[in-house]
Amino acid sequence: MDIGFYETRAGITPFPDATYWSNSNKNAVGKFSGSSMGSVFVVGTAWPQGVCFLSFPSSVSYSSVQFSDRDENEAYLSYYDSIGKKVILQVEPGNADVPTLIKLVLDRYGKHPCVEGVGVDIEWYQYTSYSDGKAVTDQEASQWYSLVTSYNKSYTLALTHWVAGKMPPNYRTGLYFIYDGQGFGSLGSMQSYYTSWANSFPNNPVGVYIGFPNDQSWWKAYSDPYYTLANMALSNAKNTKGVYWVSYSVKTIYP
Repeated sequence: MDIGFYETRAGITPFPDATYWSNSNKNAVGKFSGSSMGSVFVVGTAWPQGVCFLSFPSSVSYSSVQFSDRDENEAYLSYYDSIGKKVILQVEPGNADVPTLIKLVLDRYGKHPCVEGVGVDIEWYQYTSYSDGKAVTDQEASQWYSLVTSYNKSYTLALTHWVAGKMPPNYRTGLYFIYDGQGFGSLGSMQSYYTSWANSFPNNPVGVYIGFPNDQSWWKAYSDPYYTLANMALSNAKNTKGVYWVSYSVKTIYP
């Protein structure tokens, strides 16, 4: 069971260093017996006009892909290697070709022991043409998973959204379904939606992002928001594999 964070530069400025994330992660793991450090680490962010910005350089250009002029991730992943933390490397693909993104990410970072798979945030999949992203077909999911596991047979493919209908209708092999709904009126409302998500994929691992600012009006009242929200997910969905507090509000609970 992974307990950790949704680590994205789009959610916090300045982006904390690796020791901040690891120290916070160790504290969060201490709340749940048998859990281990694991985060979703975003390396590809959706930009306007369907561009995916990858936070590392490349000497080759690709359609709908923009690269950083320096590697922003290597130091983090090397540090996570050293402490035994696991991460899913996630992209927000926009109009970029997903297999191309998977190859670019794993060619660069697949050497790291901390990597346990690749994630695709479906909200941003061809979002310029499809409201809230294009639904993933069975053929696409199978192709993506086969590519991911060609690098390491133990890797998982994580697909993120808040609408189960955006997930492949039948294909399930090797998939990890992460829920990122927000804007609930209460913990009970969040529980209802997340439980429905988990029940949509009863034979697969599921995960959830918690701590969105849109819900802060009620979760801030709890003495230990991380524990309360994570415990809700773990108690109500036995197939929960991971819980990740979002970077947008992480300084609220780990200043």
